Amino acid sequence: MKASPPHIDRAPAWALLVATLASLSVGCAQVSSDDGAPATSCAYVVDYDNRIYLGREETDVPVGKSLGGATRAACDDTPGDGDGDDGEDPVLMTASAVRGVDPGVAIAVAEDTGTYRLVVADTVKELPPELRKLTDRP
Repeated sequence: MKASPPHIDRAPAWALLVATLASLSVGCAQVSSDDGAPATSCAYVVDYDNRIYLGREETDVPVGKSLGGATRAACDDTPGDGDGDDGEDPVLMTASAVRGVDPGVAIAVAEDTGTYRLVVADTVKELPPELRKLTDRP
């Protein structure tokens, strides 16, 4: 009688592989622009006055007084891609008030000369009416 090799159940190994790959892909998933967030692989995250703000698509916002410096987080959405660098470095920006909006809710950050991007505090769950007026424009 010939002995048969032991049966190895590979299901747990496949489950582990799938779970690992799924968790790795989440960090670089595209953000839907349906809610106004930019559709990029790195989130547009700004640190101002010890608060975190998340970028939106809107760049036509009524800018008020300058509030000082802000920092956009570094981004390396393709590590090990052979491009010879480690992605973008943090970017120092100028933060400005958005007219009629509390800076604890939203600010504008200078991207280029005369162009400001709206960024909303990550603690804001629903846009207040004064911000909805700005974001619901055609």
